[in-house]
Amino acid sequence: MNETVNRLIETFRGIKSELESVGWYPVDAESTRWWGGAETPDEVIITAILVQQTRWDVVHEVLNRLRKLGLNTIESIANADPNYLAEVIKGVNYRFTKAQRLVKLARNITVIGGLERLRLKGDVRDFLLNQEGVGRETADSIMLFALNILTLPISQYTKRVFSRVLGINPGNDYDSWKRTLEDLIPRDLYTYKLVHASVITIGKKYCLPDNPLCDKCPLRDLCLYANGRR
Repeated sequence: MNETVNRLIETFRGIKSELESVGWYPVDAESTRWWGGAETPDEVIITAILVQQTRWDVVHEVLNRLRKLGLNTIESIANADPNYLAEVIKGVNYRFTKAQRLVKLARNITVIGGLERLRLKGDVRDFLLNQEGVGRETADSIMLFALNILTLPISQYTKRVFSRVLGINPGNDYDSWKRTLEDLIPRDLYTYKLVHASVITIGKKYCLPDNPLCDKCPLRDLCLYANGRR
């Protein structure tokens, strides 16, 4: 199993162009640019809320709009009127709800002293999960890509790709998957970001729920499911 995981990670290292085609930008381990080209941790957090049930291309357009208006920081969002923000983020799904949630989140982060203080908190995940609209995957994504905290987000793509490639199935429980994969994958910031970006990319482009494109998938030689279909 460990040998297969290592080969899997090496394959992920070789698909940089694939990752970039869907908005992941592998650079140095601590860069926020992994996350859709985000320029700051603030932008990671803002877009982590906006991208929920919304396409990344729409979020990129909205982020550029926020940048032009100076609304791409936690401080500026905290001081924004939610109704005005909802107009600015027009195009994202549930924009009025997301505007309210973003303002509340930004204000709560500001109250505790900003992102640096949040990064130092021993209960970062609990803090994030207590924010309206922040679920476990979003919380772990913010921790990994904005705060550089070693934690692995688990998406539906993660479950589908790893269950097919490795033949594992810890069940539907998020934390069971998280524990299983964090035990298997080397604990390294670059690797965690690479794995998350790669499984989402492969899940979107090849490892489809129905009629997966196994013959075109970069993991076809490693994948138990793909080999079983031959």
